[in-house]
Amino acid sequence: MSGETGAGFLVVHTGSPDETRALGTALGRVLRARGARGAVVALTGPLGAGKTCFVQGLARGLGAGGYVRSPTFILVHHYPGPLPLYHVDLYRIGPSDLDALGLEEIMEGDGVTAIEWAAALPLPADHLSVQFAFETDDAARTLRIGARGERSRRILDELRSCVSSR
Repeated sequence: MSGETGAGFLVVHTGSPDETRALGTALGRVLRARGARGAVVALTGPLGAGKTCFVQGLARGLGAGGYVRSPTFILVHHYPGPLPLYHVDLYRIGPSDLDALGLEEIMEGDGVTAIEWAAALPLPADHLSVQFAFETDDAARTLRIGARGERSRRILDELRSCVSSR
């Protein structure tokens, strides 16, 4: 795993699903250490780019229990723990269906909300975004992590320190 930084974002190149999970774990540990209740992590990228692998690591870092799987057919999975994780998948959801899900309450709740296909949702002013892209190698990915809002910028700065120390 290697990273590069810029103003307001961090770009990380991972070479395997395990490295993508490890990056998610690092973010989860930062969020857990900060007690970041109500944190939102918006995940975007093509099918198979590693969003669920990243969330598996995120759950591990948060100390959230249970096996994390893609929530495609169950739109929201809840994983309890010291800082609970709500894993949301909006792939099959249209704008008119969003109100029925109660996502505002989840995002403002007691845990961290990770949202796959987040472009369909109006996000809170303060959130992290993770954009996934394929590289030329089948297992290699580029993840561009950005922050909006003061709290998320501080979280990103801590994550940047974790990644650069590897």
